Amino acid sequence: MAVSKSAWGIDIGQCALKALRLRDDGDGPLQVDAYEVIEHASVLSQPDVDAPALIRASLDEFLRRQNVGDATVAVSLLGRGSFTKYVKLPPVEKKRVPEIVRFEAEQQIPFPINEVIWRYHTFEEEDSPEVEVGIFAMKQVDVSEMLSYFVGAGLDVDLVQMAPLSLYNFMLADGQTSLDGATILADVGADKTHLVVADGNRIWTRTINIGGNDFTEALVESFKLSFAKAEKLKCTAAQSKYARQIFQVMRPVFAKLVLDIQRSIGYYTSLHRNARFVQLVGMGNGFKLPGMQKYLEQNLNMAVKRVDEFQQVPSPTPAFAEFAQGFGVAYGLAAQAMNRAPVRTNLLPEAIVKKRLWGKKNLWFTTAAAALVIATGLSAFCAQGDLFDLQTPTLKRNLSDAREVIDTLTAWKDKGRDVQGELKEEESLIQKNLDMRAYSKTWPEIRERIDLAVSETLVPSRQDRDILKGFLATPAAGAARDALVKRVESDQALLAIIGMLPYEVSDPTAPKSLRDTLLGKLQGKKRTTRSLMVLDRRTSKYSNNLSEATTRTTAASRGIEDRPRYEGDDRARYEDEGRSARQGRSPQSSPTAAGGQRGFQIVLAGRTPLPRGQAGTLVGNLMQELRKQLNANGMFQIVGEIESEYPQNAKPESERTGGRGDRYRPRGVEASRVGTKEPVVVKVIDPDPLFPRESMANDTRFELTIQLEITGNGLPKPASDESEKKEKR
Repeated sequence: MAVSKSAWGIDIGQCALKALRLRDDGDGPLQVDAYEVIEHASVLSQPDVDAPALIRASLDEFLRRQNVGDATVAVSLLGRGSFTKYVKLPPVEKKRVPEIVRFEAEQQIPFPINEVIWRYHTFEEEDSPEVEVGIFAMKQVDVSEMLSYFVGAGLDVDLVQMAPLSLYNFMLADGQTSLDGATILADVGADKTHLVVADGNRIWTRTINIGGNDFTEALVESFKLSFAKAEKLKCTAAQSKYARQIFQVMRPVFAKLVLDIQRSIGYYTSLHRNARFVQLVGMGNGFKLPGMQKYLEQNLNMAVKRVDEFQQVPSPTPAFAEFAQGFGVAYGLAAQAMNRAPVRTNLLPEAIVKKRLWGKKNLWFTTAAAALVIATGLSAFCAQGDLFDLQTPTLKRNLSDAREVIDTLTAWKDKGRDVQGELKEEESLIQKNLDMRAYSKTWPEIRERIDLAVSETLVPSRQDRDILKGFLATPAAGAARDALVKRVESDQALLAIIGMLPYEVSDPTAPKSLRDTLLGKLQGKKRTTRSLMVLDRRTSKYSNNLSEATTRTTAASRGIEDRPRYEGDDRARYEDEGRSARQGRSPQSSPTAAGGQRGFQIVLAGRTPLPRGQAGTLVGNLMQELRKQLNANGMFQIVGEIESEYPQNAKPESERTGGRGDRYRPRGVEASRVGTKEPVVVKVIDPDPLFPRESMANDTRFELTIQLEITGNGLPKPASDESEKKEKR
């Protein structure tokens, strides 16, 4: 009789923990042995939510309900720092594939190779000499963070896999693919949608940032509801008497989801010209949204089916069908753990694998030590009776052999202590890496706050912001778009709409396009009366001590946009901190960090056609909004005041004299006698890209310099004293 074995697949999502246990009796298909759906107390992606505490609570509840026992445990990662790349290799000997893949991984993975855990899988076709390789990588800190929850719960993890690959394994293991062409699976979760293409032996994956929460947020914004009430309204939309209004509000999100799926299909077919998509398989709780399946069928022109039950695994109970859509990742994890899936890469860190091996050897050490104790006791018990017989040659040999066994066992015991010490050092290093993870959300949060402040300042009218969203969601030109444009009030919103429209060469004999009409509307105003602002540059520089940082940007920092910059001594100090963390020391131990203010110096540069006085008001509004948005977060704070600067503008349509040290030199400058001590005569030719007949030379240029200090350890501060006491408890 075959031995039964089982495996748990555990998928920790934004809204709930989903776990599925498959059993293999060895003489038939897999069986669903048990399943659990444990909802978190709050959505993990919501602001001011202690996500680690919620995950630990859900894991504790899972272990309270289920006895894992000796079943294999496979988990998926949330995928915040994951990387997937598919590369075609030339025909080479199989023994050279690992070497070539290693080279490709070092070139393709956008992180240092020693900071990631990466694996690869080969996909080969019978009639093709080419070998396609999938390279899958995840940051070590992300893997360590996820595993720390299971270690804290006392649960050993045997397999770590990325969610998209688990979905691919589910498609193949459960027979969800088509033999007539390519199948695309869309797993619509709470905050993102995983797209997985299965085309013969080929696989392709992509994750888009649209999920069920986007539909809920649209209802929250439109109907001014709480998130919980909007979620309930979304789920019952089909039965509501306001169904038409509800679906009208959610229509832009539907359109954006369809557009991203169409783009993904188009990109895949550009790589594989002979690919032909025949069906879309829908999964995830977000796919339960009423009207989702019908909308996708109408706009994608292909068959769309929803997974309400598994094809290869029978449902254990009738109630299981309600949850089947959300178990795709868990099914794929458990199937891989049972060797029933094509992709078998495992992102479990090698240090943990070695620890497991030593753990098995420690059991042998314990047994040997027990044998030593027993042997010693027996020797002492028999010593008195055999005292007079020890002089015989046979007993002397036995005594010598016993001493050799004791020496060997003692050496093994000492070796076991050394191994335990090495494991403690590795665990300490993992904890230090987790501490460094605390700063990972700081810079993305700063960027988001700056973008929000700029949006609120440049388009202050809520009506115009709603029009821009509606214009972006309207798929084609026509009366709907024209009606939206007629309601626009601000010049800045008109400029934003012009930027959304495709560039067209004007034909005097043809009717005016919408773009020409909007350009004419702006051009009809005098340039100095147009309330517009254009941001030309956004730079940032990290400093370990803001009190020593300059308050003005340098020529070397120009052009490095939208990412932190580390220069000179700041870069050396930052790298020293990274090395300190890897060697087991906290980054706060840096002398400079302890005596100064860590943070970023950010420069926003732009221009406006308004005169200096009106421009100062507009820039002042931007400064006020930046101060409001940036100080609203506990991860950082503005040091002092935001500084503003108005660089000298070029003179229009005239000649001026200037030295080589001029800070700004417009495009198209004609210069002569450069390098001599005599003045240089330059002629200003600085046309506006949008209005080529107009010059930008008289526009008011400005720069805003912001110094942001990173507070605490890079984590958000508690909202109140009560929350701080709760966190300490």
